[in-house]
Parts: sequence; structure tokens; C-alpha cells
Amino acid sequence: MASKRRKSVKTSKNAKTSNPVIDFEDDLFLSKKNEQRYNSVLNSVKLHNKKWFDKDIFVSNIASIKTWLENMGWFDYLCSSQNFYPRLVKLVYANLEKTTTCVTKSFILGNHVKISPEIIVETLGIPYFGITHFNDIEKSNALEICLERYDLNPLTTVTSSHLPIATHILLLIVTKTLLPREGSHTLPSKRDLKLVACIV
Repeated sequence: MASKRRKSVKTSKNAKTSNPVIDFEDDLFLSKKNEQRYNSVLNSVKLHNKKWFDKDIFVSNIASIKTWLENMGWFDYLCSSQNFYPRLVKLVYANLEKTTTCVTKSFILGNHVKISPEIIVETLGIPYFGITHFNDIEKSNALEICLERYDLNPLTTVTSSHLPIATHILLLIVTKTLLPREGSHTLPSKRDLKLVACIV
């Protein structure tokens, strides 16, 4: 009996070497690190009334760049109060790939997502004025103040100071998408996924 036990242990060891053990939910995350990001940093992000910003408070904090945001087509989008789906948005962020370009890559519900500024224009109608890299956006310092300075507005803490400015901008787009309701068994369409990626 003891020999049989040893044999079965040996077999399981061989199985481990031939089939590496996946210690994370690979249908939701691309890596263990992404899963940990979701469960630690992103899990602490709090949402207020299904909005990232309160319009009145937001306006008072960005008075100096309000006109610029309006001309860019971003202002109403940033302040809108459409419903969004926290779990899906957080999954997009958790799987967000680091990149030096303005093409966004992520993974959501088993689907690889790739979004470019052209797709943002096509799906959301928000211009990008030939931006080739999100860090090159004019007045990025002003945007950084209103989107990343968590001490400026108590509501901006929901976007987490851990996320870079490009990610904030895309996040604000993604949260305005027509995704299936959280908890629904309906999977996002390709169009939905395009929109989701815009927020990343």
C-alpha cells in the first residue's frame, strides 16, 4: 500500500513538470501579477453614485482648462453620470499592458482588446487631433492636476493615484460604455469591447 502511495505521488510530480500549474484565474487575468493588482490596488477603488466625478466639484477644480476640455469634446463625457460596470472596468485595468504608444491593450472576459485613437474617434466621436502618444497631449500638466491629484477633490480618489494620466483619460471613456449589466450572463459585443478599451 505504501508503495502505491509513493507511486501516485511520483506520478503527480511528473504531471506538474509536464503541465505547469496555473495559480491564477486565467479566464479573467493574463498573469498572477494582474490578478494581485485587481485584488489589492483596484479592489480598494471606491465608486460614488456610479460616477467618477461630481460635475459641480469637478468644474470648480478645472475652471482654468474647462474651455480646452470642451473644445476637445471631453468635458461632457468626463462629467456624465451614465451607469458603468465596476467589475468590468477593474478587469480592464488589471490586465492593462504597459506601452509607450497610445494604442491600448488589455484583456477582458477572455477577449484580447486593442484600441487606438482612431477607434476612439470612430466609436465615441471624441477627437484626438493627431496625438501619437498620450504623454504628448498639450496641457498634460493641467490634466494631471485635475485627474491625478487625489488631494484636490475627495471624489477623484476613486481613480487611484497609482494609474498614469493616459490611463485615467481612457478609464473615463470606458466607464461610459454600453456594457451588459454587472452580473448579467450576456457577454460584451465586439463594439462594447472596443469602447471598454478606450477607458484603459
